[in-house]
Amino acid sequence: MALSRRQFVRRATAAGLAIPFAAPLARAASPVPAASGARGLEADYPARAATFTDLRRGVGYFTERGGTIGYLATDDALVMVDTQFAESAKTAYDGLDERTPGRASVIDLLVNTHHHGDHTSGNGVLAPLAARHVAHEAVPGLQRAAAVRSGSLASQAYARETYSREWSTNVGDETVMLHYFGQAHTCGDSMVHFVNADVVHTGDLVFNRLPPYIDLGAGADTANWMSVMEQAHATFSDETTFIFGHGNEEYGVTGTRADLLVMRDFLGATREYVERGLASGESVESLAEIDAIPGFPDHTGQRLARVVQIIAEEMQR
Repeated sequence: MALSRRQFVRRATAAGLAIPFAAPLARAASPVPAASGARGLEADYPARAATFTDLRRGVGYFTERGGTIGYLATDDALVMVDTQFAESAKTAYDGLDERTPGRASVIDLLVNTHHHGDHTSGNGVLAPLAARHVAHEAVPGLQRAAAVRSGSLASQAYARETYSREWSTNVGDETVMLHYFGQAHTCGDSMVHFVNADVVHTGDLVFNRLPPYIDLGAGADTANWMSVMEQAHATFSDETTFIFGHGNEEYGVTGTRADLLVMRDFLGATREYVERGLASGESVESLAEIDAIPGFPDHTGQRLARVVQIIAEEMQR
């Protein structure tokens, strides 16, 4: 059930949360509090122009800083997928709030696709506004462990509901379904399917034509990641539109299920390159000097060397 604004104020007040509401509340006054983000991590993601892109049936995506935020915004429903950082989370909420003047509730559903800070550092801003906050069961623990390492425990907000394999709910006239296909980028990555719109947010399971971040410490498994891409490809259709966590500027952060197989094939080709090199006695340092994996000219940049190093570490365990 969605919280009314009055119910939200009561809940926030009971929790001791300072919310800058005017009384009576004017819709133009955003209920999102200012909050400090994960400044160290935030520096890795330069701010860009805040952009809302609608896809279909009220589903779209927001980009500014960090991982892509997905949304469903209609007069009777608001869903947000991932939260970026505090300031951009506030910008995203304010923009969606303005787009839905007939909506009486706050956020019906907040989802975290996984625990990484560029997808969850805005949780402290948005989670208090959400009637439900959901993630895979591995996410709260991974998020807490990462916060301990970074010294950011005080600014965390964790999903209040978790699931293991699949989870679904109805929000307005849309059905939102979460899928966990197994270890990949981490051990807690969700794909979020807006069923009626047939739009899927992949989180960081797909870096569109970019070398991915591979978090071995959080249970990443590149061989199984390939299987996850195949499972997702089989689950969805050629009509499905995908929102990706990150994308090469030339290709953007949306695509089709064919892009899932590009992600799979890049991982496979990189694994083969590393495996052959290690078997022939090459050092990891030498292997990491490659400019591009053959057949994947777009997956370049400084992160490619790190991908090679991490896959080598994974294979040598």
